[in-house]
Amino acid sequence: MLMDFFTGIKQAAQVIAKGETKSTIRLKSGISVDIRAIKDFQYPYAQHHFTGSKEHNTAMRSLAKKYDMKMNEYGLFNGDEPVVCKNEREIFEVFGMDYIEPELRENTGEIQAALNKTLPRLLKEEDIRGLFHFHTILSDGNMSLESAVQELKRLGFKYCGIADHSKTAFYAGGIKDGDIQSYLEEIDRVNSLNPYFKVFKGIESDILSDGSLDYSDEILSGFDFVIIAIHSQFNMAEKQMTSRIIKGMQNRFATILAHPTGRLLLSRDPYTVNITEIIDAASEYNVDLEINSSPFRLDLDWRYCRYARDKGVKMFIDPDAHSIEGFEEFKFGVNIARKGWLEKKDIANTLETDKMSDYLKQKRIIKTPK
Repeated sequence: MLMDFFTGIKQAAQVIAKGETKSTIRLKSGISVDIRAIKDFQYPYAQHHFTGSKEHNTAMRSLAKKYDMKMNEYGLFNGDEPVVCKNEREIFEVFGMDYIEPELRENTGEIQAALNKTLPRLLKEEDIRGLFHFHTILSDGNMSLESAVQELKRLGFKYCGIADHSKTAFYAGGIKDGDIQSYLEEIDRVNSLNPYFKVFKGIESDILSDGSLDYSDEILSGFDFVIIAIHSQFNMAEKQMTSRIIKGMQNRFATILAHPTGRLLLSRDPYTVNITEIIDAASEYNVDLEINSSPFRLDLDWRYCRYARDKGVKMFIDPDAHSIEGFEEFKFGVNIARKGWLEKKDIANTLETDKMSDYLKQKRIIKTPK
C-alpha cells in the first residue's frame, strides 16, 4: 500500500525502482526521491544514517568497531544482540559522546569534539536580531522601505540595514550621487515613524576593477555601514581578482564584504579568487563577511566558515532580499552558519540594537591593520 501510493503520486515522472521496503522515483522537477520502510525500533539508526554524510557514517562505524560493536542503518549490535536506542541521542550516549547535530555530520572533527565535549552551541534562527542587505524600490527591489520595515517588525526583528545598489549598478537602478541625500532623508523619515525599530543607513557599493569603490569617501561617510561587492568583470585572473577585493576592503568605510565568491548556484560559477587570502585580509582590515542567504547564492560557503571564525572574522547573515518574501530566506543563512560550526557570538547581527549601533561606529575607528 505505502509503495503503491508513493510511486503513484502525481509529481512522479518515472518509477526507477519499486520494492516492498524501498522505492525510488524521479520527480517532474528532475529530483530523485527514495523511500524506505523500516521497523519501529530501527528508526533512530536509519535517521542517523541518512542525515549523515558517507564519511561521517564510515567514521561512526569505525568508532563502533573500537567498542567491538557493529553499526549500520538498521541498528547497533553488540555481537548478535541489538543495542536498544530510543532516539539518535541515545546512540551517541552509547559511546559517551555529546549529541552531534545533523548539520555537523561530515567527519570534519565532530566525532572527536563530541567525545571531548567541545562541540559548538550552534546558532539558532531566534538569535538573529536584525537583517542587513536588502533592496527597495529606490534601486531594483519591489518593496518600499516602509513596507519592508513593517514586515521585519512582524517577523520579530528589532532593526535592519537597508543597502540599495550604488551608481555603478545602473542596470539595477543604482543610486546616483545627486540622489544620495534624498535616499538618506527617506531613511530618516521611516525611522521617525518607527521609534522602536531602527533602520541603519547603508549602501551596497561596487568594487571597481582597480579595487576602488564607486563613491567618494565623502559620500560613504554619510552611511552607518557600507557593504562592498563585485557585480562586474567576473573573469579576472585569481591574483588580480583577489587583489581587487582586498583593495576594496582597505577602504576605511568598508564594513561587510557581500557574497564573497559571487557564485549563483546552477547558473554562474564563483569567480576565481583565493578565498583564504580574502578571509585573512578581512581579519587584517576589520571587515566582516556576509553569509548571503539567498538560495541562489549561499555564499560564503559553509566550508570556509570555521576558518573565518578562527581568524576572528565576524559574519553577517543577510537575505539580499528584493521582495517582502525574501526576508524569510535568512533561515537558509542560519543553516549555512550552523553547518559551518558557527555560534551566536560569531554572527554580528545577533547583537541588540544599541550594541549594533556601537559596533558599527567602532568599525569606523578600527580600520588600521592589526
